[in-house]
Amino acid sequence: MSPPPLTDEQKRQLSLLEPSLRIASARKDFKECELLIAYIQNILKPTGHDTRLMKSKNWLFETAMETGKLDYAINGFMEVRRKVSSSTRLYLEATSLLAISHLRKKDLTAARPFMIEALHCEKNIKSEINRSEFRIVLAKRFDQEALLASIVTDVNEEMNLDKIQDDAAKLIQTKHEDEILEMLGENVPQGALEFIEKVHATSKNLLTYEEKLRLPSPATFQQKKTLGKGLLAAFQSVIWDALCDKESEIYKMWFTNGLQAVLDKKYLTGAIVGALANLKIGVYAIAVYLTSLLIKIGIEVFCRIYQPNTLMGLRK
Repeated sequence: MSPPPLTDEQKRQLSLLEPSLRIASARKDFKECELLIAYIQNILKPTGHDTRLMKSKNWLFETAMETGKLDYAINGFMEVRRKVSSSTRLYLEATSLLAISHLRKKDLTAARPFMIEALHCEKNIKSEINRSEFRIVLAKRFDQEALLASIVTDVNEEMNLDKIQDDAAKLIQTKHEDEILEMLGENVPQGALEFIEKVHATSKNLLTYEEKLRLPSPATFQQKKTLGKGLLAAFQSVIWDALCDKESEIYKMWFTNGLQAVLDKKYLTGAIVGALANLKIGVYAIAVYLTSLLIKIGIEVFCRIYQPNTLMGLRK
């Protein structure tokens, strides 16, 4: 039985709360997302609008995933899968994000069935063109997540913002961009390449010949510079909003007062260190390399070239 139409008052409240939720999610503000979900749930649950509620909850659980609350996110995405039809786009998004959550735990055994289910997705996206585009973006995202998982470590080195920025400045003066990318790629342990290649193979086996041509060759995972580029692209999903949201402090300061003002305030380095902390990546050298690359590239260029394709943003 379908729920009744939303009342004018419900629509009015949701028109304020749902956009606020998406903004809080973009800022990776988990506590604000939780608070907003509580309000949204009080509006939708009494009238049985569960599917719309689950759509909002997907934003909460994705925020949990991006802030390192992986068990919370996994339980949440499983809840969404139970509550919505398996033929919906919402179910597909929850399944894809569930696979990514398991990859962030470096658990390919748990991730694989959800990866396979998400990459099939024939019943969830009717248009062949849109379905193919989704599968390619998802396969690339799985590759990126495998790369991120490969550099997670139990070691947490001290992240002094002043020292990171000073070392990044020295690197910029002595190294070319390609050399810094190669140094970044060297932080992927040799033993982790097998995990990365297995993730890549799982995705590739489910794609058409034409779709496979748009993925990188497995041989590129042996090239340090290419691995560095892959890591930089992988970080786009966790630092793009902090740097490129036109309402963010970094973006406003960069385009109003220039690079030096951003560096003086340590905004750029702080955003990078925060993203690494959420991913449980406590490697000092990676923070230095990312800071130096973003200063060299420039926020404007990074925002244009590395804008991530979010899974929910692929909706037509």
